[in-house]
Parts: sequence; structure tokens; C-alpha cells
Amino acid sequence: MNPSKTNIVYGILCAALSLCLLGLPVHAASGTGGAAGDATDQGGFFDPITDPNWSADLFPISIAGISMGGTQPPTIHEPTICECPSHFFGYPVPGIGITYWEPAFVAEVTHHPGRLLTLGGDDILSSYQQEFGAVNGNSSGVSHNGENRAQVHWYSYPIFRIIGVFVNGICLNDEGGFNLVTSTEIDPTWQDDIWANVFSPEAALFANSIMQLACVADAAAASVSYPLDPLFWCAGAWGPAYPFSGNPNTQSSAAGSNALVMSKFLAREFRLGLMWATIGPEAECSAVISPVWLKTQFRVDPIYPNPTYGSPIYIGQTEVRWGLVPPANYPTEQDSAYLLWVAHQCCLRF
Repeated sequence: MNPSKTNIVYGILCAALSLCLLGLPVHAASGTGGAAGDATDQGGFFDPITDPNWSADLFPISIAGISMGGTQPPTIHEPTICECPSHFFGYPVPGIGITYWEPAFVAEVTHHPGRLLTLGGDDILSSYQQEFGAVNGNSSGVSHNGENRAQVHWYSYPIFRIIGVFVNGICLNDEGGFNLVTSTEIDPTWQDDIWANVFSPEAALFANSIMQLACVADAAAASVSYPLDPLFWCAGAWGPAYPFSGNPNTQSSAAGSNALVMSKFLAREFRLGLMWATIGPEAECSAVISPVWLKTQFRVDPIYPNPTYGSPIYIGQTEVRWGLVPPANYPTEQDSAYLLWVAHQCCLRF
């Protein structure tokens, strides 16, 4: 095997072992969680070392068909030996299959437009509040059309690259370094349900009781195992994925509503071609465009107002299990932030 590829495999194993030995997933975290203990706090600082739920979300890791760590079976399966085009000449070359989870994105969901929850709570976008209908400084989050509309700040946050783990790996995402990629305050279509349908004209097909009843199955599946990717119009127990706007259609709880808004944004990113599929038979050689989001590709790791430790959380898993009772993860002033772990199914070529 190519020495550089061998280093990647060793890097994965060493990083996983080091994180366990360091005891990072303790039940008292610094960073964002420490800054958000008071109900009057308006933000904190995310610590990429202590705040992620390393012990549950990092594992299992599978290399050449051998699964290491983790008590929950993986949702992705890569063959022991695989074959993909060469990076240099394009002819097929063999490799070994690996699957793993990468902490790659941070999503802030706020009802205070412009508030950067994981960067100290600074307000940098208040000048857009009147033009695009988002109200600043109002915890009710009431927008121009009277709805409780939330805004999303989407960061590229490739922690493996930031902490210097397998920075040259061909299987990592290509997002580069830390970056605020998107802020919905400046997007008029996010502020209005009708304009949001520009990106999802099929939403009308699912706006009926029969299609919504199918979401009960998705909620049940997400609560006991994994969500159902074929039911792409559902976000499990959190509610319907349409429309792709900041309107939390359900009000079961603040934690569930914020998670639903994050899911709507994630589904819209897939629709716009800004988020690609990294699992599935077609994605083993490289990420591929998918107009429909893959819910099983993500683990949701709440990091604000408090970091969450325990079993992995999947799209649509009822908040009763992870964030309904304070101080577990109940939103402070209705705001939440999440670290998104992305599943990778990759052929590591020789």
C-alpha cells in the first residue's frame, strides 16, 4: 500500500485511541456549554476539543470490513476490497473500503437574527432585519408575516483538519477550513413559505394527511434506530421537512422546533447542490450530487446551550430522549446550535 495511504489508516486509529485515552467525553464540558448555563446568556464559544460527543459519534470506524468501536451498527457498509478510478490517470485501481464519521459542520438556529451563538453571541447582521423580515432582539422571533421564524448560520467546521488529523486524506470533505458559509438573514426566500417553494415545487404533493401520516413511521424508526431515507418529506418526530423556510411548522417543544428548522435547511442544501451524498454505492469513489437529502448520512450533536453526551442522535429522533428537560439541551432564549457529523463511505486506493 502507498505509505501516505497507510498513514491515513493509522491516523484514524491513533486519533480514535487518543480521544478515548484523553477522556474527552466527560460529563462537564467547557466552551459553549459552560458559557450558556445562565438563562440570560446569549451565546458562547464552541470548543472543538471538549464539546463534541466523541465517544458516541466517532464510532464505529470500519477498515477493510473490520468494525472498531461503537455499540450501534453502522448505517453504511463498504466492501473489504473496492475498485475506483485512479486520481491521476483514471484507470481502475483497487483499494480498501473504510467507513467513518467526520465532524464537519456547525449549524446555529436562532430567533435573534444576526446572533452568532457559537462565537460569543455577537450580533453582526442586525441591519438586515427590516429589509428581509427578520426581527432582531425579540425572543419571540416574530417575522413580518407573524410567524415564529428562525434563522440558520451554517459553518464549515472540519474538526479533523483543524486539529491536524489526516489533513491529506482523500476521503475527507473538501470544505477547507473554518468558514461561515451561509446566513439565512440575507436570503428572502428563507423568510417566506411561498417563495421557499421556488426550490421545492413538489412540496404540494406532500401537503396532505395521507403523506404526513407516513411520517409517523419515520418518527418511530428514528426513535429506535435510524430514520427512513425514502420518506424524504419527513424529519421524523420533529415534523415535516417542507417548506424549505425558517418556519417551524410544529411547536411540540423549542428543542424539537429548532431541530426541525436545521433539518429544513439541510434538506434545502441538498436540493441546491450545496451538500452532496457521501454514502451509498455511487459515493464510494467520490461524493455525488443528490437532490434529495440522506437523513442517515448525519448524526446530530447538540452543542448549545449545553454539549450533549450519550447515544448518537439521528435526524428526527424525538427530543424526549435528548433535549426536552433542562438543562440537558433545552434552548436558552429559544436558540440552539448543533455539530453535524457526516458519514463517509470511501474506497482508499492503493
